[in-house]
Amino acid sequence: MEIFIKIMCLVMAVVLHELSHGLAAYSFGDVTAKQMGRLSLNPIKHIDPLGSIILPALLYITHAPFLIGWAKPVPVNFTQLRPQTMGTFLVAFAGPMMNILLAIVASILWKVGVLPENVATAAVQINVILAAFNMLPILPLDGGRMITCFLPQNHPIFIFFERFGFFIVMGAFLIFSAQVHGVILFLANIILAFLNMLI
Repeated sequence: MEIFIKIMCLVMAVVLHELSHGLAAYSFGDVTAKQMGRLSLNPIKHIDPLGSIILPALLYITHAPFLIGWAKPVPVNFTQLRPQTMGTFLVAFAGPMMNILLAIVASILWKVGVLPENVATAAVQINVILAAFNMLPILPLDGGRMITCFLPQNHPIFIFFERFGFFIVMGAFLIFSAQVHGVILFLANIILAFLNMLI
């Protein structure tokens, strides 16, 4: 039952995370996600086999300190955003912000007696960890996009991490697992402290 609750919370977290990117991009003038049918709550349209199924299952089986995953990235044509720099920043920030909002909502629903404590706890933990993971300052994660949006789009650093960032992140998870987990948990604790101030 516990794993079912965590899976459902994770699916909701990653789907709404990606949907928020698409809606933010659409509000700044990019219709790519809408044209490709990705502005949808249908989980099937957003599921990524590696990030939504394989990695979470491995983390659960190996008793990792947290459960994390991702959905299939919503396509965004950043050159279509107006204003481009601020649009890119806010489109990137929309994903982690959605997860923080979901954590807030789960906390409130538990406090008013709508959600059981175990469901609310799973929802808060997963959404906070997902927000923290995505705010790591490296492309293609949202934190990296939020930083590089202030650089020229042909900047060598931008091009390098756009091309190899995913492999760097995965390699860091494998080689420096404890350190990466530590950074994510540090960011998660900052977010939790912020939530405790609000609720």
